[in-house]
Amino acid sequence: MAAKTKKKKIRDLNHPITYKRENGKFDVEWYVGQDKKNWVLPKVLKEQAKKLGKKPFLQFGYKKPLSFFAVNREANKIANALICLGINKGDKVAVYMPNSDDYVITWFGILKAGIVMVPINTAYKMDFLQYIIDSSDSRVLFIAEEYLDRMVPIADKIPQLEHVIVWTRDGGEKFDRHGYKFRKMKSYASFIDSGKASEPNVEVTFMDFARLMYTSGTTGRSKGVMRPCAADYSSARNYSEIMDVGPDDVCFTCLPLYHSNAMVMSVYPALIKGAKVVVEEKYSASQFWKWIKDHGVTKFNIVGTMAYFMWNTPIVPEEKEHKVKLVLGSPAPHDIIEEFMERFGIQFMEGYGLTEIGQCTWMRPGEPFRVGSCGKEAPGYEIKVVDPETDEEVPRGSIGEIVVRPRTPNIMLHFYNKMPEKTVQDFRNFWFHTGDAGRMDKDGYIYFV
Repeated sequence: MAAKTKKKKIRDLNHPITYKRENGKFDVEWYVGQDKKNWVLPKVLKEQAKKLGKKPFLQFGYKKPLSFFAVNREANKIANALICLGINKGDKVAVYMPNSDDYVITWFGILKAGIVMVPINTAYKMDFLQYIIDSSDSRVLFIAEEYLDRMVPIADKIPQLEHVIVWTRDGGEKFDRHGYKFRKMKSYASFIDSGKASEPNVEVTFMDFARLMYTSGTTGRSKGVMRPCAADYSSARNYSEIMDVGPDDVCFTCLPLYHSNAMVMSVYPALIKGAKVVVEEKYSASQFWKWIKDHGVTKFNIVGTMAYFMWNTPIVPEEKEHKVKLVLGSPAPHDIIEEFMERFGIQFMEGYGLTEIGQCTWMRPGEPFRVGSCGKEAPGYEIKVVDPETDEEVPRGSIGEIVVRPRTPNIMLHFYNKMPEKTVQDFRNFWFHTGDAGRMDKDGYIYFV
């Protein structure tokens, strides 16, 4: 007699999210009527330092947390020290360092001086590294001591570089040049000590550029994306509203700070909402849930294959002994979504974004989690799916190219640095062409194809 076959449970593709919002109903039009003069993150830091003072804001690993006041003070020192070097508003400063609290402080200091931040992927070497420093016209480079040897073969190819600030892991003033013979080098410790702690005398507006962020370059040479202050504020505010970030939350990131996700969707939302953010140097599957438990984390993000690394890691008690309420997956692990949420006791939110446009789609809190979808248009964005040959919108459910434009100004890139033809090409017919294929269902949810 044949053995009975167990009937396979059919997964509900509209798995409900039961997450109950703590901070009121989500407003999809929070940006309407807002005074965009306040969409300036260095200004937000200054205001939060006055308002929240000694409340913990930034913690790196297991180090003592830094308060809003302390981060603002140290950022002021960086800003004023840069100004004393003769670096002007609108100039470019590059940062080539691993994750640390100093990285975050340096970023804020650059913004406070009205200078454009140029984060550099720490995996870049040789031509990749030279290209970004050179094409960005960076006048100053903040670099980790351990990367100085990478500068030796490109030193003669970046003549516009005027100053090099060397960060050391021990925080000391001595460092090994590793063969790099640049004349104007100074330790990070002595540099920050040279700056005054007072607010820099620079007016930064929402229209000023905050970041020159280079794309991954998977389809050609990396493009330098010029994003104004308002764009990063808007992306961070969208995250904080949709992810229900409040002053009692603890955000967490172990993603690289040179990537948009870590700063714009972890550090900045915590700043805006008066929460705390914990930063680790890099992802570790074996340590992850210990960090989450030890730091009392309530919100974090995962990208790429992180979810599968977590899934394939042996079970540890900490993965159920945490306070996490909601996780952003870009993407979420669709094929194991229910099992993943059950094992780790978390709930997912999902979204989609690009360096150029920020996070332009989100799931909606309280609506069913549609497995396979990256959500629908985020506040401030308009999205449609078009025929890539004609740019005509295709019917709902049909496959085409995802195109995006802003409903409110200054929330996307203004242009590609030194690439006017590419800027015009990607913005043809007044829509930004993502190059991604997808479809939109009758409710406006986007699915990649």
